[in-house]
Amino acid sequence: MKVQKTWKKKLETRKLTKNEKFLLSILGIILVVWGSYRFIIAPQAHKLSTLNAQKLEYQEKIDEINFILRKEETINKEWDILHKEKEDIISRYFPKLDQAQIIYLLNDLVEKDSISAVDMNFNRPSYEDIGDFQVKNMDISVPYKGDYTGVVDIIRALKNSPRKILLDSLTIDRDNEGKLNGNISLRVYSLDGIADTDNDIVYIDTEKLEQKITPFLPYKDYTDSIIETGTPSEDIVKIKEVNPYIEETLLDFENRNTFFLPSQDLVKGNVGQSTKSKSKKYSLRFEYNIVAVEEENRGFIDITRSNINLKYPPNSIGLWLYSYDYSPATIGLNFKGQMGEDILIPISEGISWTGWKYIETTPPEDISLYPLKLEKIYLEIPKNREDYGVILIDKLQALYERNIDEDGKDVSIGNYTFHVVKEGDTIDKISNLYYGNTKYKNEILKLNELKASDELPIGKVLVLKKR
Repeated sequence: MKVQKTWKKKLETRKLTKNEKFLLSILGIILVVWGSYRFIIAPQAHKLSTLNAQKLEYQEKIDEINFILRKEETINKEWDILHKEKEDIISRYFPKLDQAQIIYLLNDLVEKDSISAVDMNFNRPSYEDIGDFQVKNMDISVPYKGDYTGVVDIIRALKNSPRKILLDSLTIDRDNEGKLNGNISLRVYSLDGIADTDNDIVYIDTEKLEQKITPFLPYKDYTDSIIETGTPSEDIVKIKEVNPYIEETLLDFENRNTFFLPSQDLVKGNVGQSTKSKSKKYSLRFEYNIVAVEEENRGFIDITRSNINLKYPPNSIGLWLYSYDYSPATIGLNFKGQMGEDILIPISEGISWTGWKYIETTPPEDISLYPLKLEKIYLEIPKNREDYGVILIDKLQALYERNIDEDGKDVSIGNYTFHVVKEGDTIDKISNLYYGNTKYKNEILKLNELKASDELPIGKVLVLKKR
């Protein structure tokens, strides 16, 4: 009994005072507030700070991307200018030191009525340090006979040569007959190892030189025919035929004026240039990766900047397409009508070949739809399919049937086109737009009975000669 009483006394506790209860309440509140801040408010504040930092980072990226996109047109123009400057520089020099090509050019420069070259002596190629480059060059010695006028003509011809030829030295002697003779020392430079050029062919701009035109070249639209042995000469004229179609090149993809546009978010792609071409130097390289989950699954190649307008229906319109592999893709053309409506014309439903192939289609024949503007080339994948790959596209062209009158004269298409003057247009700008230079501005003035001092009112229709 004694032990039990002692235990009860030990268990007895006194009641808390009001102050103690108040302090315990404050402690509890402090613990709740601290716990809320430590485990709820602080982590949320940290996350909010992190998200704000990410928001600022993404905003900076968006601003940077928008800045780049705003400069896209300027960058493309600068690239075109630099590309033209590069091509202009490359065209002035030999891609490689090929004696046959050099002789071909020198023959036209040196052979004049008042002077003649005795022979041409070529030294072995050597290298010259020019800036940071070692430039390959070759010295050429050309003994000559003639008169003073001929020497001056040669110097002028060298100055105007389509390929840069350096006149290193010139010796002049007079013989007993009063004729001049001596030696011309020349030096030519090549871009071998410096720039990417076509090493197989040197393109000589012969139209810049006064040269003899070979009489054996047929005119552009002449189609040769096989003539049997023994055919009377009076019948040969009847056998010759004219190509029944006129080929009009709409786009040759030599410039970077194309852009990729998707029809939905899962259509990915890119466009660029390729040196594997069917016509001229470049073709268009189109990379695509399409997951076809929508009703419309198209990758568009935007060619709006090329300003392709069809004034009346051609017999056909087509292009060259290079395929690396088979594909279920449909290739087609996207026209824009006069009311802004889209007109889609498929060219090939499925790609069933590899390598180059010319594919064509017949555009709308309803004349009331014209003029039509060709704005896009598209590649479409059927719904619920997935496909990716690369194709090359080159030489988009239209074929028009040639019209021959009763007298056998071609009356198909005239030699002229029209231009409506827009705000800011000048004769120089119009010449540059249609011909790539300003040397035809006097021709434009003459055709339209204008003077150089005349103002061009907006809306005026100008006549321009086709080239």
